[in-house]
Amino acid sequence: MKNRWQDWGNILAGFWLILSPQQLGFSLDHYASGNSCGIGTLLVVYNLMIAGRIVDEGQEFLNLIFGIWLMLSPYALGFTDARNAALNTMAIGLATTLLAGWSIYRALARRK
Repeated sequence: MKNRWQDWGNILAGFWLILSPQQLGFSLDHYASGNSCGIGTLLVVYNLMIAGRIVDEGQEFLNLIFGIWLMLSPYALGFTDARNAALNTMAIGLATTLLAGWSIYRALARRK
């Protein structure tokens, strides 16, 4: 299987999550910045493994879980009042979920 642009999109999203607490000014909010840096690091490392084909079977389901968590985490961790952090996290979560969904759809369409 070839490298897909979705893998690289998730890597870029992960790097943005790592950098966003400083860029958007929520680095002092420990829940928001810890979540952003932690999930961002997981996205980068995991999607580099996918791009290098170290992991090749069912990999997009974990990206789907990451994306759903990112959309729900402002509520679960209680940082909805930190507007920049919440909107950024939910937007990247939506993008990650859409990229994973697109990859799953394409994989299922190829099997038919």
